[in-house]
Amino acid sequence: MKARRRRPAPPVAALYASAHLALLLHCAAACAQDEGARAYELAPAGSQAISVYGMFGRGDLDFDPGAPVSGGAQLNLNGGIIEYAHGFVLAGKAGTWLITLPFGSARRTLTAGSAARTDSSSGIGDLQLTAAFGLMGSPALSEKDYDAYRPRVALSVLTRLYVPTGAYDRNSPVNLGQNRWAGQLGVPLAFYLGDSLLDPSLTSFELIPSAIVYRDNHQPSTGTVSSQQPLLQVEAHITRNLGSGVWVALDGLVIQGGETSTDGVSDHNRQRSLALGATGSVDLSDAVSATLSYTEEVSKNRNGLSGHVIRLIAWFAL
Repeated sequence: MKARRRRPAPPVAALYASAHLALLLHCAAACAQDEGARAYELAPAGSQAISVYGMFGRGDLDFDPGAPVSGGAQLNLNGGIIEYAHGFVLAGKAGTWLITLPFGSARRTLTAGSAARTDSSSGIGDLQLTAAFGLMGSPALSEKDYDAYRPRVALSVLTRLYVPTGAYDRNSPVNLGQNRWAGQLGVPLAFYLGDSLLDPSLTSFELIPSAIVYRDNHQPSTGTVSSQQPLLQVEAHITRNLGSGVWVALDGLVIQGGETSTDGVSDHNRQRSLALGATGSVDLSDAVSATLSYTEEVSKNRNGLSGHVIRLIAWFAL
């Protein structure tokens, strides 16, 4: 069933996905380090969609926010995500499962004095398997009921598994895969002001706290085993419809934690960063929409992410 109003499927991200840049951002990247504005907006039961992302990042962002580039190196990321989303119904509540595959290329440049070294990598990133389920304010609705539904507070649970399918070489400082399993748990919360999800003046306030936990990498660049503490993040969005089929958003993302250890010895690289950005989206038809977002790190500690990400998303209802 096609949704008459675009429902952005959760990326990426990001700004986690193995293509996680900031916004992802979806996804998530650029990784979408973040999930993106209106990523969990209710859709008619059984909705299906394909999303195609283009992401362009500059800074010390990596394809995984848990692994920023260190040592003053600059990274150029050009990549994308292909994602399939399928709605399901359980106990009268709506949910969505997703399959996400990031891909792209990364080039790292390290300058020391007058000398510069460049390393690059290309291919696919780590596959992501995601399920999001509505706990409150997410009833399973037909398209007719969806048009008349008046939203207020919505609470969901998000689970994601990162599968180590991406290209990885322990001797390379640039990798699209992380050679380890990871899992994410989040609790998306939204409050809506409007008569329906199709209200041309709909306003929403979204908060998505989440945590990523990592298995060990047994082929790190140094030592024999690398482990990492959980990476915590809080994503926030204020969105507003500008008439029918057009909306904009102000975006924010805080990341903290993720300290790594090599062979049991701490690397003393706990992260903290704050990113701010903006998003705009337009429905080109009942089944096609386009979204553009820009995110930039505005505050960080010496181990936090820095740089900016531009993300383009084409969304197609099936």
